[in-house]
Amino acid sequence: MKKFITYVLMFLSPIVISAVLMEVLLRKIPNDYQYKCNYLDKNSNNINVLVLGSSHAYYGIDPQLMSHKSFNAAYVAQSLFYDWQIIKKYDKNWQNLKFIILPVDYFSLYGKLENGIESWRVKDYNIYYGISSHNYTDNSEVLNNKLLLDMVRIKSAYLNHEHAVLCSRLGWGTDYLSRKKKDLLKTGKLAAKRHFVIKEGYFNENVKVLRSIIEYANKNNVKVLLYTSPAYKTYVQNLNPEQLNSTINMLYTISKKYDNVFYINLLNNGSFKAGDFYDADHLDDLGAKKLTYKIDSLLLTIEKSKSKNFPPLITNKTLVSRIIKNKF
Repeated sequence: MKKFITYVLMFLSPIVISAVLMEVLLRKIPNDYQYKCNYLDKNSNNINVLVLGSSHAYYGIDPQLMSHKSFNAAYVAQSLFYDWQIIKKYDKNWQNLKFIILPVDYFSLYGKLENGIESWRVKDYNIYYGISSHNYTDNSEVLNNKLLLDMVRIKSAYLNHEHAVLCSRLGWGTDYLSRKKKDLLKTGKLAAKRHFVIKEGYFNENVKVLRSIIEYANKNNVKVLLYTSPAYKTYVQNLNPEQLNSTINMLYTISKKYDNVFYINLLNNGSFKAGDFYDADHLDDLGAKKLTYKIDSLLLTIEKSKSKNFPPLITNKTLVSRIIKNKF
């Protein structure tokens, strides 16, 4: 038995050593999660506008173009739970925060990162943000990716010296360029199908998280701008009406209830043309510029209104509609 155990250990030792070495190498590769966490560690107390949300905000809002000191902490497939965790992580550091910008889209209230096709990203929040996960495999890079992919990442970083940080200095995703755009018809159908959720089990849970964000902001005199992201018609036309309407109705309900909440629906906004989209539900660099200016103009208009106790209908619907009609 001792010989057998010895042989097994001898056989496993190179595998274990290789796995540990690979884990160390992978963690040393700079990435967007690590970059954003480090930035917030150092600068969260200076931020006036915090952008959260999924890839629609990550690629859609460029803080460099905004009037206030802003940072984009959104990321691909980032669900409301992780938006809330990021806010709580820097609870004592938001002294200068004035606005939280958060997209709530067709899929936002119906899914969770942990149960989606990109659930492997949970480990990035665990490892690089320090947002704990209950799954032990989320403590490891190696246990969450295919071996071939890990080897490609190591080769790219250490041999080819390719950059793995794809966001700008202020967190905006820079790789959805207009010259690289995808087929809008094909991506519209595929994305709408991927974002349709048959089960509604997460809806109430996500609404609760959204309310937690809003109530935290209200307690700290922070205004929240919720918006539904612009999308191309090939995506919009393939959305399930029931899922879409329940989301939009909930957002209007919430915006009426809280004086610090503003909501704007840009899903069908006519100012966004085919040339503004990288694919059917993501803006390219040109579209991001347009959206950023719209959002920034809206924030400035809200900020100029001195009263903090507007009637909800004026604050959240009539005012926003007037801004859209007159300026956008």
